[in-house]
Amino acid sequence: MSRLYRLVPASVLFLVVVPAHAADEAQDWLLRIHRAPESLNYEGTFVYQHAGRLDTMRIFHRSADGAVTERLVSMTGPAREVIRNDKEVRCYLPDQKSIFVEQRRLGRSPLLAIVPDRLSDLTQNYSIQLGGSGRVAGRSAQQLTIRARDDYRYGYRLWADKDTGLLLRAELMSENGKKLEQFMFTQLNLGGDIMDSMLAAHTSGDGMSWFRDDEVKEGGPTLSWKPAQLPSGFKLFRNVLRRLPRDERIVRQLVYTDSLAAVSVFIEDLGDAAKSNELVEGPTTMGALNAVGRILDGHHVTVVGEVPAKTIIMISDSLEPESR
Repeated sequence: MSRLYRLVPASVLFLVVVPAHAADEAQDWLLRIHRAPESLNYEGTFVYQHAGRLDTMRIFHRSADGAVTERLVSMTGPAREVIRNDKEVRCYLPDQKSIFVEQRRLGRSPLLAIVPDRLSDLTQNYSIQLGGSGRVAGRSAQQLTIRARDDYRYGYRLWADKDTGLLLRAELMSENGKKLEQFMFTQLNLGGDIMDSMLAAHTSGDGMSWFRDDEVKEGGPTLSWKPAQLPSGFKLFRNVLRRLPRDERIVRQLVYTDSLAAVSVFIEDLGDAAKSNELVEGPTTMGALNAVGRILDGHHVTVVGEVPAKTIIMISDSLEPESR
């Protein structure tokens, strides 16, 4: 697999001495990127390249009284409309006559909002360096590079608006330097009023089926597992029971994160998984996303995340029953 082929060992790539003031400046830019959407109004068009596809989306974003609301509309491919706020995401799929409602969890989005709250955790496993200047969507941009210190996670190249810190372009890079995903604004209007009508769904709900992805307190799988091995920096972030849309199966989801990358372990009773026609065994790759499914003691367990395949395999192979 080309992803595993390396011309230069990662340990050599990161033996670079970076002046302290340069590292501090790079971290300051990360914080600007992280905070920018919380204080800006904007509307624009961006392209999102992933898994061999190129999607064009229109976005309307408003920040008011500490609350952020967004509406995204697909301009290419199947019709889609997404309304996001701090509590939930609503995805309208008129071709499927379906509306999916999901609670906000990790906050990841097609805009690659990747900056964590805790920079100290990030710098243990990533090297952050300031790059040169560039232009994106006609605006001056500052480049930033985030390199993984090992090959258990991906790296990033970012371009932030020099005036506001808004993320204008982001590239997700494999451990051998291959571009896996890309987001980039092609047109952007910053500031101004974003009216309620711009943030309201324009897709009619008439004749549509509603599906809700909820957290529940009981039910679901009778056993649980935990990984005996995790790459450096990965910690348990969330452990919840979820009721999936459509067939209302209840699964347990464990989320492990290093403050940037995230891996989910889904556990469900084998009979429920088999009835859903989603019983997957062995490894699967789709662009930056890797997954592996296996059967453990009458349960179906899936490990999935935007991390290298070796990370998924490490976690899957080291799963052990969780003590009760």
